[in-house]
Amino acid sequence: MTPLLWLTQAVLITTPRGETTVPVTLERGNAAVGAPRLAAPLGLTLALDGSRVTVALSGTAFVFQLGAPFVRAGGVVYALVGEPYVARDTVFLPLNWLADCVPRALGGRYRWEPGISGASGVDLGGGGRLVELPVAAAVTATPPPVLSPAAPAAAGASASPSPPLSPPPAPAAPNPLTGLRHSHRVVIDPGHGGADPGNPGRHFPAHLVEKDITLAIGRLLRAELVRRGIGAVLTRSTDTLIDLTDRGAFCKADCDLFVSIHVNAMPESRRGDQASGVETYFLSDAKTEDQERVAQMENEAISFETGGSSVATGPLGYILRDLQLNEYLRESAQLAQLVQDSVARIHPGGNHGVQQAGFMVLTTARRPAILVETGFATNRTDAGFLASSLGQHKIASAIADGIVAYLLELERKLAVAAPTRGR
Repeated sequence: MTPLLWLTQAVLITTPRGETTVPVTLERGNAAVGAPRLAAPLGLTLALDGSRVTVALSGTAFVFQLGAPFVRAGGVVYALVGEPYVARDTVFLPLNWLADCVPRALGGRYRWEPGISGASGVDLGGGGRLVELPVAAAVTATPPPVLSPAAPAAAGASASPSPPLSPPPAPAAPNPLTGLRHSHRVVIDPGHGGADPGNPGRHFPAHLVEKDITLAIGRLLRAELVRRGIGAVLTRSTDTLIDLTDRGAFCKADCDLFVSIHVNAMPESRRGDQASGVETYFLSDAKTEDQERVAQMENEAISFETGGSSVATGPLGYILRDLQLNEYLRESAQLAQLVQDSVARIHPGGNHGVQQAGFMVLTTARRPAILVETGFATNRTDAGFLASSLGQHKIASAIADGIVAYLLELERKLAVAAPTRGR
């Protein structure tokens, strides 16, 4: 029997209705709590639909994907420390969601107090306490005002000069591995997953399909970036399906760039197995039939989706996507070129260059975004390279090299612009 690795640590739920102690488990490596134990003290409800977990709390729906370290609430995506999972017919949620995401998403309704013992004297082992605040306190919790230099002084008040802007922080010493001086965060998207296998991998061994290759490369890329001191997260770390439009949404305010990993394929034809090599896409209108073919092939993943999307639709959605496209078009093209050059140097199939097409997965990223077609599953040489441990490591390392080159250029531009902004 598998031991239930319960910790002596626990969390306390304090509400106007009383206190409840909830144990914490570390059986998957990260602190988690069983969702059913939160139902009574918080009035939480849970619905499990395939790999999608929807938790309703205080009128807000939190949408999780099993195996994915993210949660969506009210159109905002929050990163998690750990992933939701199911064990013994119970859904377990990362403790980080309770301690960090709930207070942030439901500002003024809940407060997290780390390492607090309850009023009943329960020793929480440093676990902490979630406090439900009275409704009146929640109403008075407002965000701090945003002051504008042009805002007029209140009637009868003397206008005082605005305090001088603080100088930007001095850059840190360069990272010995990369030369980067600032912290960065990259979202890595292993394409397909779950019910969506991607392309069938005509020449992949042992029944592998595209979703297996992209996940393997994505995990290696994350490890390689972390080794170089760059923050990196995966849209999925297991065989689970994430909606196309939700993937790019993981890359917002605290993200520098978005990289989606895929495997190419040619249609069945007499010469279909001859195409080989790597190509890297950024989001723009397709200019060739082949670019349109690749985008259509990858966009077909939407047929596997069963849930709703958080992305704006209609005229507003088109405007938002158009703004995103124009804002980061140049940066995405530069990122694509640097990654393409790096991967092409180690790829046995040749260099297909930088391409552009309308990939749905890139439309919701709020930062520079690219999609790497790492090779052709319909070509024997490419397929063998992609399915091998050596090939996957080489591709991941080469993509990381391209990312570092882009971030170094980004830091150079920011350093040049800083004196101008400080004047």
